[in-house]
Amino acid sequence: MLPLFSFAGESSANDAESVPKRESVALPGQSAYTGAGLSIGLAAGVFSPIEECDCMGTWQGQLEYFYSDLVSGSFEVRFFGGDLDREKMVMYQRYRINVRFHSAYDEFALFAGPFLGLENTSISEFRKQVVDREEADSKKTRARFWWQQADDDEKEDEPDSSKTESDCGKLFAMNGFSIGLGLGGGYNVSRLFAVTGLVQVEYNFSKDVMLSLVPGVAFNLLEVWPWAKGALRSTWISFEVGGQRYVHGGVEGWSNTFFLGLQLGA
Repeated sequence: MLPLFSFAGESSANDAESVPKRESVALPGQSAYTGAGLSIGLAAGVFSPIEECDCMGTWQGQLEYFYSDLVSGSFEVRFFGGDLDREKMVMYQRYRINVRFHSAYDEFALFAGPFLGLENTSISEFRKQVVDREEADSKKTRARFWWQQADDDEKEDEPDSSKTESDCGKLFAMNGFSIGLGLGGGYNVSRLFAVTGLVQVEYNFSKDVMLSLVPGVAFNLLEVWPWAKGALRSTWISFEVGGQRYVHGGVEGWSNTFFLGLQLGA
């Protein structure tokens, strides 16, 4: 009996070891194609808007599950925060639910799929209110005579900055629900490095349309980390540069995002 149980145990262990572990392919957005299991991605970076606006910090997270080797679903969140310009601060939140259809080969993977998004913008103008209050207090204590020019008349000669403020604000005008379509993929150039890319078009029900192009490079940390190689399906470190362009709204130029992120697949 003992030799029989020993033989059965060795057979099952050999069968488990004989199951091939699929090589992962890096994908944009701190994701990777594994064909099964769960993928977690985290990234932080900088958002560089149009020239008239200030840079601000941003971070994003993604949770993706492969239902099969052809279909996956994911949830994404992205936050922007910081000074929009000299007078305003902004906190911009984006939430997305994705369905992706995959086509993968040994070193190459493609996906396409729709997504549903929700955007929320909170802009604070408290610094502008403080400045206006200080100016109002100073006017009360200032003597006014009929031969002095009114302050309102002086402001008419000053350059109008409303266009700059409006353009900056339009970068975060996509509030409410949005729908879109994304097409992306990745290619493992070597055992350690991969290139990724994403093209995305989304329409917000506030009648704004945005085009996104996101190229990137990734390093296969799994190949140089022994623990991860035995415990995880994939581990990638990625660097992405995203370009965003608003089709409507009159905003000229591209806005850019720079992300450094980590992906873990289990």
